[in-house]
Amino acid sequence: MNLRLLSVAIALVLSAMLLGAGVYESVAVAPNFQGAPTSLEHARGFYHATNPGMFFRVLSPAVQLFLLVALVCNWKRPGTRWRLAGALALAILSDVITFKFHYPRNSILFNAPLTNPADLNRAGAEWAMGNYVRIAVVLTMVVLVMVSMIRVARRTAPGDHRLS
Repeated sequence: MNLRLLSVAIALVLSAMLLGAGVYESVAVAPNFQGAPTSLEHARGFYHATNPGMFFRVLSPAVQLFLLVALVCNWKRPGTRWRLAGALALAILSDVITFKFHYPRNSILFNAPLTNPADLNRAGAEWAMGNYVRIAVVLTMVVLVMVSMIRVARRTAPGDHRLS
């Protein structure tokens, strides 16, 4: 296996992990933000040792790093280059959404006093809707990386005598 294909394969696996984690949050975590203050008391108690952010703080930069490596390794292929550059831009956009949209709502959900259930439920609903947007961004990123990997794999298939 050559470096071009390996770099895209690693980027694809990590990107798919990011997508799966985002979907999991929408299915298993976000519904638990409704029903404040009781739901948030339980959520705050559950996340006493760690939280999903710990996972994303490692995975998201790893995705960006390996997308950058894949982009550098495949720079000479214009079609693949622009798909990987687009995927990297979407990975960065996903982090921008996280920091600018989700973190303020995380602060409300996990740090604000539990005295105003309507505001807490609104923040939870907004968080959930914003996560759907983030999932769409990450899904698009995964598709771009997947198409890039298929293109790279076709060009590096055994018996293929095209210049690589």
